[in-house]
Parts: sequence; C-alpha cells; structure tokens
Amino acid sequence: MSRVLAILLALSCAFGAYHFTLQKSFVNPYPVVCDLVSSKIFLEDDQVKKWNRICHRRSRLVTPYSPKKLVIKDINNVLGLLNVSHLEVYDSSEVKSIWRGEALETGIEAEFVDSELVIFKLHPNSPGALAGLKKGDVIKSINREQPNPWEAATESGTYLIERKEQEISFQIKAAHIVRKEEVSFEDLKNKAAMIQIPSFRADFFADEKIAELQKKLQNVNRLVIDLRGNAGGNFVAGLRFLSLILCQPEEVGRIVRPRYSHNVTAELPDDLRDEKQLEILDRSKEVLLKTFKQDTCFRGDIKVLVDGKTASVAEMVAQALKEFKKAPLLGSPSRGQMLVGVWYPLNEVGPGVEISIPEALYLSHNKYKIEGQGVELDKVLYYNLNEMQAGIDSWVKRALD
Repeated sequence: MSRVLAILLALSCAFGAYHFTLQKSFVNPYPVVCDLVSSKIFLEDDQVKKWNRICHRRSRLVTPYSPKKLVIKDINNVLGLLNVSHLEVYDSSEVKSIWRGEALETGIEAEFVDSELVIFKLHPNSPGALAGLKKGDVIKSINREQPNPWEAATESGTYLIERKEQEISFQIKAAHIVRKEEVSFEDLKNKAAMIQIPSFRADFFADEKIAELQKKLQNVNRLVIDLRGNAGGNFVAGLRFLSLILCQPEEVGRIVRPRYSHNVTAELPDDLRDEKQLEILDRSKEVLLKTFKQDTCFRGDIKVLVDGKTASVAEMVAQALKEFKKAPLLGSPSRGQMLVGVWYPLNEVGPGVEISIPEALYLSHNKYKIEGQGVELDKVLYYNLNEMQAGIDSWVKRALD
C-alpha cells in the first residue's frame, strides 16, 4: 500500500512540476503580435489604435494549454478585422510551402466550368500525374463526396474521373512535391506566341533568362501574356519583364509608406536580391518602380490573361501593360492584393511560425490603386466545358480571335 502511495505521490509531483514549468515558460503571443502589427502596418494611426485595443483584449483568452493551430486561427481572425491583404500568420508547414514550393499535395489544379470540376493543370511527377490523370479530366467525386478545387489539390483517396464519356476510378495519395515551375514560351500560328508566367520569382528573370526571352520575342508580332494563377513575387523580376516590352525606362508606379516619418524618395535598382529591395524600402517613404533600358523591345500587339489568383507583382505588371501599351486585360477580376508584405518570425506562437505585415501600398503610373479592387479588367472571359475537355484553353482561344 505504501508503495502505491509513493508512486501516486511521485506522479502528482511530476504533474505539478510539469504544469508549473509550463506556466512559467508560457509567453502570450498576442501582445507581441498586436504591438508588432501596430508599429509596422501602413494604415493610419486612428484605425490602428482602435484595432490594437481589441487585439490586446483578445489576449486574455489565451492560456498555456491553448492549441497552436487554434491560436493561429484566432490571431488571423483578429488580423482580418483590418481588412487588408498580406496580413496573416502562417504555421511552419505553410511557410515551407510558400518559400520552398514544398507541400503535401496531389499536384492537381482544377476549377469549376459549367458546374463541373475540370483539371486545368497537373504538376510533373506529382501524385495526380503519376496516377494517370490528364488535363481536361472532369472530377466527379473525391472519396464519394462532392469535389472542390481545394480538396482536389490536397486530398488523398478515390477520385472518380469522367474522360471521353467514360468514368474511371483512380487512387491518389497526396505527397510532398516540389513544384518545378518556370516561365514557358510557346510559338503559335501566324507569328503569335504565348508566355506563361507562373510567378515572378527572381531566378525566373536572371540575366540569361531575360536574354533568352528577348531573343524569342524578335520573331513575334502578337503576344498573349498569361498571368493566371500568378500570385506575384519579386518587384525587380516584374520590372525586368516589363523592360522587354516598354521601349524606354518608364515609372510604372511607386511604393508608398504613409506612416514613415522621413520624407525620403528612392528608386529601385536593377538588383534581384530581396534583401536589397527591403533595405531600400526600409529607409524610404516612397520607392519609384522604373523599368530598365534594353537594346531591343517587343513592339507588337499584346493581350493579357488574368484571373482571381493573379495578385501582387503580377497585378502591377498587368496594369502597367494596360497603361503604357494599351494591352487589353482579359479573364476574370484579379485578387486586388497589391501591398508590400514583410515577414517576421513569431517564435512566441511556435518554432517556424511567421507573420506577414503589409508596410506599404502601391500606386500605378496613373495613380490607380490595385489593392482591394484588382486591375482594370477590359473583358470577362468564360471557359467552355467541351473545349476544356478536349484540351483547348478557351481563354487563350478567345485572346487569339
């Protein structure tokens, strides 16, 4: 009996010590988040002060036993009260997906066309591609449930596919994939071509890549620039691409930090390094975004495709092509996320957790504000189910008409 009591006493002491240690080591993340956002965000002081009080009151609900995922979700709900883009907390797995292109995915990109979920793209060597799925396939169900684009991109299980009026079942297991994306150039009929730009990653627009694009454009009279699904990237990468089309250096827009106290204006140099761009932004109230001098430039007709996933630097590029080259912007409304977000670690929430805070906004050459409203779309396009199932991109077809 005494031995049992001794064991219970030891367990009780261990349990108490654990909770004492947990209480002592606990750091409430809310005050850190509230004050960091308030000091960095581009919004006016009155709006930020009111939000800061709400944010601090929310911190009373967090305890050492609050699950990390629940804390992140709750913080993001509070951040959402400010109603701006590029303001969000990301868990370590999401950070890995964003910055390294690694995530647990099927490799399937699908969208609804006439109420049917159609596969638009399959990433090479992804579970979906290796299982035998094809572009144009219609996903009828996933695990016997009604499918949606998010589940198609992430869900493991049984996929019922319609292909050429036949239904086929596929087993797919989501896995960590590395998206090996790149800028693609496709020659079309009658001296037309299409450039697909999945993102404005710096390495996509290194000197040798720009030289290759410049050479390919010399034999083209009509150009379709596909920015669908392009969530943005590096500002200088976007300016380098625009420099191939605008025939002389032009100020396509400017980054403005309304709350910055020092009245300093700088110009973004032709330097792809993110740290260099952040260094200039950090010490300037306004940063001018000007294209760079090129020996040759494209002088033909241009049409630009955008959709609801086109955001940030991709929106800057699209709007600049409209304002300087009168290029029609075709497709569906873009995301309207044209703020400059800076990333900070949030170790108070957990290892690898980071927060993006918008510290500046963007104004185009014509003083158009993309944030919250998207680019100035010229024509809405619609996908045709029969064309998509046949492997014909309806939007590209309309752009070439």
